[in-house]
Amino acid sequence: MPSTDSRRRDRRRARSLFAVSAIMLSVCGAVGAQSNDPVIFSFATVGDSRTDPNKPDATTLLANPSPTSQGGAPSLTGTILPQDNEWVTNTAAFSKILSGIQSQNPNLLFFNGDMIYGYGRPTLPTAWANGKPNSWNTAQSVSPDAIFEFLQYSYWRGMIANLFQSGTYVLPVPGNHETQCSYSAAPYSAGSPNPNCNTAAQGNLTGKTAYADNENMFRFNMGDLVQDLVTNIRFSNVSGYFATNVAGLTQATAPGGASAYTGGVPANNGPITSNQAQLSYSFDIQVQPGLLLHFAVINTDPAGADSTAPADWLAGDFAAAKGRGAAKYFVFGHKPAFTYNYAAATGGSVNPPTTNSPGPGGLDANYTTTVSNGVTTYGEAYRNAFWSVIAQYGATYFSGHEHTVNVSRNADPTGLNPGAPYQVIVGSGGSPFDDKLVGTCSSTSPPGCVEPTLTNPYDRYYAWALISVHASGNVSLQVSGFSDQFGPVQDLGIYDVGTLQ
Repeated sequence: MPSTDSRRRDRRRARSLFAVSAIMLSVCGAVGAQSNDPVIFSFATVGDSRTDPNKPDATTLLANPSPTSQGGAPSLTGTILPQDNEWVTNTAAFSKILSGIQSQNPNLLFFNGDMIYGYGRPTLPTAWANGKPNSWNTAQSVSPDAIFEFLQYSYWRGMIANLFQSGTYVLPVPGNHETQCSYSAAPYSAGSPNPNCNTAAQGNLTGKTAYADNENMFRFNMGDLVQDLVTNIRFSNVSGYFATNVAGLTQATAPGGASAYTGGVPANNGPITSNQAQLSYSFDIQVQPGLLLHFAVINTDPAGADSTAPADWLAGDFAAAKGRGAAKYFVFGHKPAFTYNYAAATGGSVNPPTTNSPGPGGLDANYTTTVSNGVTTYGEAYRNAFWSVIAQYGATYFSGHEHTVNVSRNADPTGLNPGAPYQVIVGSGGSPFDDKLVGTCSSTSPPGCVEPTLTNPYDRYYAWALISVHASGNVSLQVSGFSDQFGPVQDLGIYDVGTLQ
């Protein structure tokens, strides 16, 4: 007789096949094809659920959330919701996204960073181990930033807890709001610099810089989810599959800064000065005999090397996976390799930020400039080295950071590898949209003012992606989402990612 756990996993997989297949059937109409090529494994991905109390998106505001005079109607000139102000998360949007993901019943959810507002420097006493005091009776000083971030992580963990109960295991990806300290955007005082970020050693006088303290805080609050890939106690019971060949959990195997990128590019940007264990990691899943999937998570803002991807480590990791017979490679990071330009691509209201490193753009914002005969050439060696590895193995890269959803195909900038792998930006989990509303209405506008209009509505959709692996080895990508007016969930696009090699 099968065990209770194995029967539960079988039922969970059956529900997953039914839910995902039903969605694909309704969109594509390929009834015969779907019945002959069922989905055997699926995962969802999204990022960026944190909000900003000082700069919330206008569509998340309420007209009058006063305890004494409730007025719950949405208003572009209203006030931030009290819980969003307290926990710094877009609770309404993220809750609806999680409900949509839960209805699709994927095996895994990769969250692509910026689950908290963070941006402080959460230093802890040296006597604390794993984020906890060694003795409750010892008086120890804890920084305000640490308290602020512990609370936000706790709230986020609470929001995603139900996914585990319904058969979806959540895997975290570090974002810049988790790993960086922002000197000019202290979380506890609007507009007041955070002196904890201003250190000569990091050279962070005005901007954003990653610190080992912040990476430790991520480990303290998210490390158990990563570590369970090794023990497989919760991972296998929830997802129905075992993680194997786990790498990147120790100082010895995690990406470091001593080695050089492939192609002779100098090592990272600093180099990396901290332990990247549980921030960049990888594992395999054997979804059926002869069909091995390889997953890699990368930290795109490591201490000492902001706005870089560990291309050297990833190249070695992929080579090892290929030797084991990996058929498809999926990579998850926070910053996109190719920044999506709203204004150029869609007629949007603002261009994306592309300030040089450590700026808020994608990995391509970390560039060097060369001027020859009056012509300026931009060199993006770090991004190019990373994407060359992606192209070499035909991987698919999922990211957040830009608060939108966008699917694109991008060739290897180095020209070393053919093809154009997919980059899927799904930084649309609730953070303030990058493509801003346009118009003249404000809190001081006279009655009758016409509220701002949208530029390209799809740039302002809360959305997530579902990736389905079929028995044939074909991989399909479905994007689902809803407008900033919180309308019904819609299918935003179906993509054929390709057949597994």
